[in-house]
Amino acid sequence: MKKYYIILLSLFAITISSCEKLLDKEPTDKISLEDLFKDVSGSKTALAGAYHNLLEESHYQRNLMVYADILGGNIKFSKTTNLRLEDVYNAAQNAQESSMNDTYSFLYSELNNVNNIIKYTPTAEGSSVEKAKVIAEAKCIRALIHFDLVRIFARPFNFTANASHPGIAIILQPQLFADPSPVRVTVAQTYQAIVADLNDAITAFDNTNTGILKGGYKQNYFTKSSATALLAKVYLNQNNWDAAFTLSDNLIKSNEYTLLTNANYVASWTGRVPSSESIFELALETSFNSTGLGGYYDFNNTSGYRMFAATNDLLGLYSDTDVRRNTSMFNTVAISGINYLFTKKYAAGGPLATPIKLLRLSELHLIRAEAAAEKATPDFTTANADLNLIRKRGDASASTLNLTVKTDLIDAILIERRKELAFEGSLLFDLLRKKKNVVRVDVTAVTKNLNTNDDKLIMPLPANTVNANRNMTQNPGYIK
Repeated sequence: MKKYYIILLSLFAITISSCEKLLDKEPTDKISLEDLFKDVSGSKTALAGAYHNLLEESHYQRNLMVYADILGGNIKFSKTTNLRLEDVYNAAQNAQESSMNDTYSFLYSELNNVNNIIKYTPTAEGSSVEKAKVIAEAKCIRALIHFDLVRIFARPFNFTANASHPGIAIILQPQLFADPSPVRVTVAQTYQAIVADLNDAITAFDNTNTGILKGGYKQNYFTKSSATALLAKVYLNQNNWDAAFTLSDNLIKSNEYTLLTNANYVASWTGRVPSSESIFELALETSFNSTGLGGYYDFNNTSGYRMFAATNDLLGLYSDTDVRRNTSMFNTVAISGINYLFTKKYAAGGPLATPIKLLRLSELHLIRAEAAAEKATPDFTTANADLNLIRKRGDASASTLNLTVKTDLIDAILIERRKELAFEGSLLFDLLRKKKNVVRVDVTAVTKNLNTNDDKLIMPLPANTVNANRNMTQNPGYIK
């Protein structure tokens, strides 16, 4: 019998049982699909690997958490040599050597592994209930990866009236060398695939709100609730305001998650136990001791990794009484006589590194606020209430807003998103989908300001990908 092999990006689990730690049994990076998916235990092993791959530097352990902030204007460099994402910061990337080329390639490799899970789990031996849950979680991961790709490598949904502009290659099956070369579909078709995966998963999930893998916390896995939160965020980016409002409203009213108090906000970013408002976060294995995302913000790290400082553009948005301000949520260090401030959201690497938070209740309130203002029958009362809730959680002395002009309300929500979600990979995507220009003052970038339609605000597809596939079209402004 002919065997196909899966190349495993990394298949060691986080804090799961030994039967799900593939590398304890197979000291190799190549095993047959037949062996891996013989039973549901193998499927769970592959699923654990899929979650872990989200924590690679090309994905959420650096690039996806930094990219939107460094190009959007929240981050500047605290040093001048050995920089990461320097070309993105300068808006000087090219298709041959873009810092985001590795992200493109790695995320498509992740998709192939996830597609193997979805394809081969149905025929694995074991509980049909467990298999359904494995597939549902895998579909959520696939949706998340496609969502990340389309926001980086394609224009936002509303760039054309019907989102008919080029999106990404949607990969829903494992890719073999003999398969036809993939092609880019429209952004509309891209979002259709993302929404379909999440709706399939939500339908398949039970109401226990726990993942199929052992160990960790419920927030470390996709469940009905976290899939719903992600879908609300997808709908927001799709300008599907009524759907975004309904999903965020339902999840908020479920009272499954609780907004942190002002007094507990800063401490919630330390340790590895999810806070009451965390909906989905990527856990670190117990033995994690690598630099990680926190190493780039660690003000004590003098080894060369520390480099991503906050801009005054961002810091100036916080009032003197906001718990998120410079003296509360940032560490200050003098470097060559200049004070630089580093976020405490990810303040350390090594054994003090913390999980990567991808979905929080505060964001759900801001999604509901924006959707309420934008939906077919606007609800400014709810929009103002959610906006004030997050503003006053951050700054108890903030005035109560009652904005009645839509543009003013939307602008206030965008400012609050920038303040609340700083260093969480949102700023650039918010600017693009609301057709706002990138305006940066406190940066030394070669190009500081970019019009919302500037080609450099969308990353190029890697040149080798385009050159190897005549069906793949490059983004405007880039040479193959």
